Amino acid sequence: MTTARDLEQVGDQSAGPHPMCSRAACATAAAEASVPQMRRFVLYCVRHLGLSENTCDTACLVVSELVTNAVLHSGSHSVAVLVAIGPEHLLISVRDCGCWRERPEARRSGADADAPCGRGLELVRALTDRCTVASGPTGTLVEACVRLPAARSAHPEEER
Repeated sequence: MTTARDLEQVGDQSAGPHPMCSRAACATAAAEASVPQMRRFVLYCVRHLGLSENTCDTACLVVSELVTNAVLHSGSHSVAVLVAIGPEHLLISVRDCGCWRERPEARRSGADADAPCGRGLELVRALTDRCTVASGPTGTLVEACVRLPAARSAHPEEER
């Protein structure tokens, strides 16, 4: 696994409309083992940032769903995750180098109700404030924004 584990401080704390944020990125082969690797990476990042356990759980679920989609549906040889934090949101981006594969037939809610899979993006959209999917000839980028608690504490242990 190729990783940039240290959170990089970006920006200027006094910049006002461009507040300081932290970000970290990790890239690895697109394989089943990538899902728990990326989940651990995101958990490391979110805990390092001192965010609540609820935010940690949400971030881990979001990255699990998005990386699983990339591994199962893109045909990509690699997958990359970016975690970035701003004053109000945690951004989780997942990028692959594959091609978006259309479903062979439209989803039928009644017929698919008992299917064991196929709810990844719906779940991510339910857990996040915003989820965008941009796909093209060079791959797919999915960005999901998780709203942070109203005021992040200077003392992370108080948030838990």
